[in-house]
Amino acid sequence: MQNTLPEYLRKISVESLFKMNTFANSWQIWQHKVRELIGNSPSPTSIIDLGDNLAEIFTTTSSKGRSQSSLSGGGAAWEALITWYINLCTAGTRIVAVKKMSLVPKPIQYAITVNYGNFACNTESDITVIIFPDVEDYKTPLENICIKDTKGKAIEIFKKEKFNYTQVAENLARRDFEEFGIGVVQCKTNWNDNAQIPMLWDMIYAANGFKDHKITIGKEGFSIKDLNTFSYAFVTVPSNKRANYKSESVAVKRVTNLTGGNYWGKPTTQHVARSVKEIFNNNFSKGFNSSIRSDLKKMIPNLETTWNYFQL
Repeated sequence: MQNTLPEYLRKISVESLFKMNTFANSWQIWQHKVRELIGNSPSPTSIIDLGDNLAEIFTTTSSKGRSQSSLSGGGAAWEALITWYINLCTAGTRIVAVKKMSLVPKPIQYAITVNYGNFACNTESDITVIIFPDVEDYKTPLENICIKDTKGKAIEIFKKEKFNYTQVAENLARRDFEEFGIGVVQCKTNWNDNAQIPMLWDMIYAANGFKDHKITIGKEGFSIKDLNTFSYAFVTVPSNKRANYKSESVAVKRVTNLTGGNYWGKPTTQHVARSVKEIFNNNFSKGFNSSIRSDLKKMIPNLETTWNYFQL
């Protein structure tokens, strides 16, 4: 599983996070808190339970009483932290979280495109979680992948000794599209001001568009209704320290029925929000080899070698 297409994408996805100044600078502080929480001998439980503490980790970079969300790039840093966390918990599986849309294969980009009349736009997809099919080409070493383009011509897997990711991933996604699972994860630091956004996007996806109003989903023949699984989730810090969230709060009600659920970087509070650690069993369970804990148990011994790019 260490030299597969999902693991290749995971590596370049996580490495791209550390190329962001906001994330790289924050990581210098976050890393110490993460190491403190998982201990010297990480376990599946200590890694999964980071989800209960992501809000605390995030706010360690607050400045003079100001929340991280008030700083330039705070929202992008939160998206990156969630992307990092999801990838850490799913290392060695067929589940990969991607923040950079250019890394998402074109057929999947097309499927989540919302069309308003003649205008096409991508959703506010802060993170795209891909569940690759349980098919040999996604479990075999890269050099053993066998794929042809739409004209039946064999695709070069390596060009000048570099993995031909874009072309390989795009053509595999075209070939096996109905076997893919996709999770759209929208991340916001401020819950109160932004809860209506995921509510409206989820309505559009759940209804598969509103044709009477010329709103449709998908293009180029790719649609979310043809995917194996699709979910839309909301993950917040939340940064509103003075807010008193209850089941009857407007912000809570707006995201209560999202297809993928609503989560925050704190322990679960019944009828308000679940810890982001619950997103795995709720939305991505089909991508694990056995279970999240069993897969993590196999991954942990290689944290300092194969998966050293997580910078733990």
